[in-house]
Amino acid sequence: MATSEPSASVVSVGPLSDRAVAWIAGLVPIALTAVGLLLLLATRDVAYPSESWGFRGFPAIFGVTCATVGAIVLAHRPGNRIGWLVIAVGFLAGLQLLAEEYVAVGVIAAPGSLPAVEWVAWAMNWLWVPQFVIVVVFLLIFPDSRLVSPRWQAAVWLALIAGAVGVLTGAFMPGPLTDFRLVENPLGFGTSAQYAPAMLAARVGLVVSLGLAAWSLVVRYRRAGSVERLQLRWVAFAAAIAALTAPLGFIDVEWTQAIFILALCGLPVAAGVAILRYHLYDIDLIINRTLVYVSLTAILAGVYTASVVLMQRLFVALTGEASDAVFVLTTLVVVIVFTPIKNGLQSIVDRRFKEIGDPTEPLAAFVERLRDGVWRLEPDLVLKRLLAVTVDALSASGGEVDVDGRLVARTGETAEPEMTVTADVQPGRVSLAVGPRTAGAPYEDRDRAAIDAAVEAVATALAEQR
Repeated sequence: MATSEPSASVVSVGPLSDRAVAWIAGLVPIALTAVGLLLLLATRDVAYPSESWGFRGFPAIFGVTCATVGAIVLAHRPGNRIGWLVIAVGFLAGLQLLAEEYVAVGVIAAPGSLPAVEWVAWAMNWLWVPQFVIVVVFLLIFPDSRLVSPRWQAAVWLALIAGAVGVLTGAFMPGPLTDFRLVENPLGFGTSAQYAPAMLAARVGLVVSLGLAAWSLVVRYRRAGSVERLQLRWVAFAAAIAALTAPLGFIDVEWTQAIFILALCGLPVAAGVAILRYHLYDIDLIINRTLVYVSLTAILAGVYTASVVLMQRLFVALTGEASDAVFVLTTLVVVIVFTPIKNGLQSIVDRRFKEIGDPTEPLAAFVERLRDGVWRLEPDLVLKRLLAVTVDALSASGGEVDVDGRLVARTGETAEPEMTVTADVQPGRVSLAVGPRTAGAPYEDRDRAAIDAAVEAVATALAEQR
């Protein structure tokens, strides 16, 4: 009997998991960044062209930050478009760093030692444009990876077209390369003046698309629910910090530019936190404390400076000479006014910037307890509780509730009701009126829907009891 040869065991390798793909995608920009940093360390004594913006090697910060955030987002939210966009920015930033240091070696440190140096410098000249376009698209689809509405596709196309014009202008404009003037453009033709209109159009288009992307966040915020609003506020907070530090980026000092660059890195970090919803609700506390303590620092600095000047003049007028006691007395003044000023600022910030919560949850919880029969034996208690929960959930200035025209309860200011909700259930009617919000914000559709459901539930319960 013929015996068959034992078959070799076959080990099948399945597809990579989503988490593995995410981390591999994140490691690619980090690897590019690492190679670029190694070249930088090897040539750290080389004098880089003075017209370069930022300190040498700054793209490494963007490369590592964006790669890490993007990988974490994709590992927890596979297929998330924003995660891929953030990784793409990290990849281009790592590529930019590698290109810059490659050119530094091949042109300055060891001329002629590396191949295709001029082509690497050529690519480096326009590599910032796609990064800009990706940031615009990122803002347009944050946080749910979708546009606010189809009409916002026009902003995407504007960014893409302006970006394409910017790349072509940088790729073919003759003369020294803008980002590395020691190298002539190998593909340049014509005259620089011929490219000026296209360059201006590209930059205007990119700026306008960025402005539209920022406005889309405002539109999205107005239409968003409570969780999405918190997500948007994380990015808005990071963008505000970047905007406040932007003037530092135009000062020709490395440490001020470093502050601006670090502030920019806050954008992908904030986006990652918002998408993953990790400690999402902490944004209220962060914004609150930032507003309070930045204002407090500015005020106390002014108080301290003014106190030193005034007291020093007073000492000179009384004694004829300056005294170091001025600084001690001024410090005491600052210590004394610290708490009152802080409490005052905290009150202002809480009153003006405190987020009005979604009333759906507290009113829904009230309705559930009502259905469980907790207060059915006391109709007036039910109505009073309905009024208290509603006024608190809406941050209203006051309200009143009546049944069949009989006033049951009133609280706060109700001289001019802002919204009235009634429910007719035979043989009576329940009516709930609330005054304006204490913060001055208007009522939204979600607020009326939540109150409608609660009043209807109360009216139904009272009718069943009759």
